[in-house]
Amino acid sequence: PDDIVNIPGTILDIAGTDRVELVWRNELGGLTFRSHGKEGTRYIKWQPSAGLSTAEYEDVNLITESEKLRWAGQYVAVPRVIDCGKQNGAVWLVTEAIDAIPAVDQRWRDHAEVAVYAIATGLRRFHDALPVESCPYRGAWLRTTSVPEPERLVVCHGDPCVPNTLLTRQGGFSAHVDLCRLGIADRWADLAIATYSISWEGNFGRSYDDLFFSAYGIEPDAERIQFYRDLWDKD
Repeated sequence: PDDIVNIPGTILDIAGTDRVELVWRNELGGLTFRSHGKEGTRYIKWQPSAGLSTAEYEDVNLITESEKLRWAGQYVAVPRVIDCGKQNGAVWLVTEAIDAIPAVDQRWRDHAEVAVYAIATGLRRFHDALPVESCPYRGAWLRTTSVPEPERLVVCHGDPCVPNTLLTRQGGFSAHVDLCRLGIADRWADLAIATYSISWEGNFGRSYDDLFFSAYGIEPDAERIQFYRDLWDKD
């Protein structure tokens, strides 16, 4: 984002003498900054709670995300947590930067197939590596009573939209970010939304379902895909 923003005092305190730039703004008032300085490159997320419903806040509670990052980081590539806290009606989270490029980056616009393949293989790695039996978190979708019988329960990312996958400079999968919604659910909850997000105008603007499902290694389940996409649109 290149718009002007008032940097919260908490962020300035955390950054100290580091140079700070805004890199992301979510729909619930949350801001993500990148800081550069003697501590290296860090990402600082800041989320106010004012005006948010309980469910909305649950989806962006950075204290919870810090716990999920630490847990998932035992098995998959995610940002390392440096610190987190709560101050002045907002929560904040500081993580170590990963030398990688978001799948939504402009450089992949002309190479969408490369990014889609990396998103699919990265999500497969995520689902295969994280142990359901020891996961302490339940996915938000399981709180909906009308969900179809799960095809396979896995630890879902929960928000597998395009910006939340990082790629190497060569275009391979690198890591996942934004794990606030991580939890056990049917893997189709992730698969439906990952492919849905790829088709959005702000990402690649068209469907790459065939490539995605081939790379992930599964046949599309039209009924489950539609269910979870409809649920996402209502959320």
